[in-house]
Amino acid sequence: MKIQTRISLIFTVLTAGIILSLSVFIYIFASDSISASFFHRLEVRSNIVGHAALQKNKTQTSIYYDIKEKHLGDLPYEQHQIIWKNEVKKADSLKKKFPMPQSFYDEIVRKQPARFFKNDTSYVGLSVIQSGENIIVLSSAVDLYGLEEMENLKNLLVIGFFISLVFVFTFGKFFSIQIFQPIRQIIRNVKGISAHNLNQRLKVSTSKDEITDLSKTFNDMLDRLEITFEIQNNFVSNASHEFKTPLTIISGEAQLGLSVGDIPEIARDSFRTIFRESEKLEHLTNSMLSLAQTGFDGKKEQWDEIRIDELILSVKGTADQIMPNNKVEINFDQLPEDEEKLVVNGNETLLKAAFSNIVLNSCKYSDNKPVNVLIKAGETYVIIEIADEGIGIPDREIAQIFVPFFRASNTEKYKGYGIGLPLTNNIIKLHQGSIVVNSEVGVGTRFTVYLPFK
Repeated sequence: MKIQTRISLIFTVLTAGIILSLSVFIYIFASDSISASFFHRLEVRSNIVGHAALQKNKTQTSIYYDIKEKHLGDLPYEQHQIIWKNEVKKADSLKKKFPMPQSFYDEIVRKQPARFFKNDTSYVGLSVIQSGENIIVLSSAVDLYGLEEMENLKNLLVIGFFISLVFVFTFGKFFSIQIFQPIRQIIRNVKGISAHNLNQRLKVSTSKDEITDLSKTFNDMLDRLEITFEIQNNFVSNASHEFKTPLTIISGEAQLGLSVGDIPEIARDSFRTIFRESEKLEHLTNSMLSLAQTGFDGKKEQWDEIRIDELILSVKGTADQIMPNNKVEINFDQLPEDEEKLVVNGNETLLKAAFSNIVLNSCKYSDNKPVNVLIKAGETYVIIEIADEGIGIPDREIAQIFVPFFRASNTEKYKGYGIGLPLTNNIIKLHQGSIVVNSEVGVGTRFTVYLPFK
């Protein structure tokens, strides 16, 4: 998951928590407010009913009820129960008749209005005193309008909560994209920097923020890399010249010594050994220099569009010149219909050297048994499989075959220096590709090379 998406989600979750808390607060506040208002209205009616009940004059009683009907009206499911003084003393029977919490009755005894809510019904209890006479009025009603208002408020808050989440995530995504725009720009610029253009630098803004510090840090690192590559480049170039001169002299002197006819046989054997070892040292030096160059030298090499099928045919021609008796067969049966999937961007000389190393190794370590080369294409890669019927590579040693100078334990009788495959691996990596090796001792080895087509 990308950081900007993660930030959007975290921002959405935090905001959702705030909105949810606010919604719960609004709902509870509204519920308490509506409930308190309804209790007050019920208490007013209960108080009128209590005073009407205490009137001895029936005319006065009717006046109370007229006021209640004309100015207040009845509440939904409104009921009133009057408890006279002689009934109040019968507390147990009263609780059985009106099952309310003890606190409800305690408040009535203290001459305070008692309130209780249960199963959508509101209950109030009042102690009404008039002309020295005391009665208790228990009233109940259902606030249908208030319940409907609370249901509507709940639906509104729930719908608003989910709609707000959509807006919060959308705007959070938008803001995170804007915030990470400079970082994405840095990523694009860094991806465009390789061995071909190490002199390129990131653009540093004038603002003194973390993005500017990051750009400066990358530029400092690129400065150090460029200096290191130049030092290595100079070393390899100088070493290539300095090594070849004395090796040529040693080889020439050895040949000159062998051309003398009257030298002792011991001296002749020494000259032969010197000449043979100088050739080995020259080959090893050239291989080491080639290996070092593939690690950094991309600026000097020309990169073009290369058709892999034509390159493999060229590799087959090279193998025919070096090992005329080879049995390399190229299988074109699985070539893609789209020829663009056979074209890669790279250096033809380097890629030819890489595939030649694999093909020639397959021929050498299989004692010129059949070597099959298959070319096909995947979604983003052109795939080249090179399979032989050779000695194979021990399982425990496959992971080390790309280590310079490493040779498998079963290759003693074959000439080699352990340079070819590391060189091939470096070249394939330089072309943004990869190599997969499958091998079985005594059965053969299969190299599968993946190269991205352009």
